[in-house]
Amino acid sequence: MSSSDKPDIRKYSVIPARAIQDDKMHWTTLRLLGALCLHTNAYGICWPSRITLARHISRSTKTISVHVARLIKAGYIRKLQPRAYPIKAKKTWRTNRYQVLFDGPQTELPSKEQFYAPRPKIAEDVEILEAQEVLHNRRGSGGENSDFKILSQAFVQGVQMVSGQHRIAESNHNFAKILADRGISAERIKAATIEMCKYNLMSGRTPPITLEQVAIWAGL
Repeated sequence: MSSSDKPDIRKYSVIPARAIQDDKMHWTTLRLLGALCLHTNAYGICWPSRITLARHISRSTKTISVHVARLIKAGYIRKLQPRAYPIKAKKTWRTNRYQVLFDGPQTELPSKEQFYAPRPKIAEDVEILEAQEVLHNRRGSGGENSDFKILSQAFVQGVQMVSGQHRIAESNHNFAKILADRGISAERIKAATIEMCKYNLMSGRTPPITLEQVAIWAGL
């Protein structure tokens, strides 16, 4: 994996100092801890997907699971219960919630206020990547190829990010299927949607109503 394939990150990662002095820690485990800490808020809370962590350190999602288990066993992180710390988003797939234990296993569980404290802004769109992982797993088990749904969602997210306006993903599924057949990625659609929204707003126009408008404008 080249450096251009990796997610954008902030300038630093603050990890527990004792990890540097841990002679028993595997190098990949240390790198994973650093990747987790790229996403934490001030209280050590984060919830990056396995695929995002895998892209950070150029490993498979299976390897990520192995080294997450090692970090938990060694007392560097803990998984938080989804029911106690629900994520405020409409998702149909599970997202792991982690707490980095800067003070060791005796670190207190976070309050809900601490859990929802602002996180560092990561340019990588985690929700799209998580959806891609889920759909990939479904296809592997004989499920229907629903990649076009990711493309529709990328359009909706792009419009909402720039203008705050809502678009209905389902109404764009038919054209999203066409783009999926062309091999257009969700990341490319979202970037084109953001650019068109900014252009339209600067020109005194409304943001795009449909994914097809974005595709025509961007030449997708």
